[in-house]
Amino acid sequence: MPLSTLRVDNALWETAAGYQQSCSLTSERFLQVTDVLLENPNLNSTHLFRADILYDDAHLLQTVSEKEEQCQVAASADLGREATRADNSPPPGGVASPLPVVPGALLRRQVLRRLIPRKPQVDPPLDQWCYIYRLAKSSSDPGYVVLYVPQVEDESHMPWYHPTVKALAYTYECTASGSKLSIHFLPFSRSSDALPSRLHRTFVSLLQTFLRLAKIPAPSSQGADQDEGNSTSPVLSLAPSALKDTILPQHIVQDTYTRLKRTYAQDLISRWVEKTEPSKHVFEDLSIAAFLIELWKQIYPPGTFPGFIDFACGNGVLTYLLIKEGYRGRGFDARRRTTWKVLQMEDYLDEMVCIPQPFLDHAPADLSIERLQKSGMKVHNGLFNGVFNGLPNGLFKPGTFIISNHADELTPWTPILAALAAPESPLPFLAIPCCSHAFSGAKHRYLPKDVASSVEDTASLNGTEDQAATGDLKALRAARIKAANHQDDKSMYACLTKKVVALAQEVGCDVELTLMRIPSTRNIGILGQRKRVYAAGNGTTPAVDDVSLGKEESHKTLAALQTHTLAALQTHTMTDKVERILLRECVKSGGISEAARTWIERAQKLQKGQGRGKVNLGGKPNGQTEQLNRID
Repeated sequence: MPLSTLRVDNALWETAAGYQQSCSLTSERFLQVTDVLLENPNLNSTHLFRADILYDDAHLLQTVSEKEEQCQVAASADLGREATRADNSPPPGGVASPLPVVPGALLRRQVLRRLIPRKPQVDPPLDQWCYIYRLAKSSSDPGYVVLYVPQVEDESHMPWYHPTVKALAYTYECTASGSKLSIHFLPFSRSSDALPSRLHRTFVSLLQTFLRLAKIPAPSSQGADQDEGNSTSPVLSLAPSALKDTILPQHIVQDTYTRLKRTYAQDLISRWVEKTEPSKHVFEDLSIAAFLIELWKQIYPPGTFPGFIDFACGNGVLTYLLIKEGYRGRGFDARRRTTWKVLQMEDYLDEMVCIPQPFLDHAPADLSIERLQKSGMKVHNGLFNGVFNGLPNGLFKPGTFIISNHADELTPWTPILAALAAPESPLPFLAIPCCSHAFSGAKHRYLPKDVASSVEDTASLNGTEDQAATGDLKALRAARIKAANHQDDKSMYACLTKKVVALAQEVGCDVELTLMRIPSTRNIGILGQRKRVYAAGNGTTPAVDDVSLGKEESHKTLAALQTHTLAALQTHTMTDKVERILLRECVKSGGISEAARTWIERAQKLQKGQGRGKVNLGGKPNGQTEQLNRID
């Protein structure tokens, strides 16, 4: 390898022609991409989850403790997690000393980060100092050097996911002929042998990734001040930059996901009996379970979790994980799955169809609840506020948490049922929309005008669907990419998501959005009532029927009567509100009665037969298969 022109502490750095490329970068864009890679080393290596920022003397990147403070995460929520500094103070050992010296450059910034691997049982985390220097040249567009120095004693301590070099550097230089980006490295020892092929590929990849990211438009600041994804703002942005990690910090959820994956993934994949590919579904449910576990730790004081209900639970893996983790709850689906028996979950999962109470009230006489039950159909009205399906262990406590994960037909009903079950304060819920359906259960694509009909402020939702020019494949491809990245406000998924948000707000739910870190493009989480549950659990909301012990018995009786009257009034008001919503939403289905008929007839078809799976012939009861070695 030829020697590099870069000089740091007079060490002999190396580079190659293949690690240099002319570019049209500006210094501003170079620094922006540098910050992206500082926080997201996983863009360069699939073996990495993320980087935890421990210190930034320029205060441009949030430390893990600052992210927790921003999301109002209690520091004592996970006592096993390493303590972090709350004020971005220097690490216990102080800043790096001595500081590397780059001749002809001025040190502008120091960052200490911790690289977090996907498989900590294989490779440990790695602390790394990052230094940003400005080249002291008189130029309208100055150059920069970004230096990465891993904190290891010698080459043998370098983890697999990091190049085996003492230090690595990006240089950005401006000359009369244009800009140039290059990669330089400091080997542990000089050798006349050719560079190992893996290391060579790594350097080429680092250069190409940087240039690729530089071509991506910088995220717009629009929506950045919208209460961190709170959908009560006039303009509802579904861009990832506006929704990512708005509820919980990335590191907390990913650490729990890593623990769950290590505990359950092998066994679940080895016992998989569904026809679908196990890896995607198992890892998706592990991710959702990690999010819910950390969410519930934050909003419920210890010992107060009321339980959960998993709408359309499918194979039941998510319910299985939550129950294994000690959370009380149940799931239901229209058809029993073979997985339920394999996972020994038949005492926690119920085969039944949900016919919402408003549809039962408007059902035609030939489809009344009595006739349906006589025919052997297992029906629930969707109001999970009491005895569930007649089972002794099916008693739900007030405030039961609703999980609506890719529940399809039940997705638009989720906030409605949450409100009907508890009119005085709708039940909390997490809805992850997937396929779009009307209230009747029929497939339906909502348009921006359908969303606007549910909200008062329609300034950002009016418009018609944009269609790519006939035969324009490039435009069609661009439109699909835009929709997959949630950048198309008129896409099917965007309109469905906004429709559910609008319905939730219409029935009085406090709603927030967050981007779920799951292996799916249907990955927006709609979270209802989180702030209210947190406030109630921490005593910041006065109780409705708070009566002091010093009051006379007559005053207590009067307060109880007033509370009962208020609850009855709220129930009546909520019923009327839902009735008005259904009258509006069911027009396209021929009215509420016809929509009820459509729903019930579809439900009858769904409950015929049992969901069967294709046995994984490689599976073993103890959870050991060759496939497990490829777990992500």
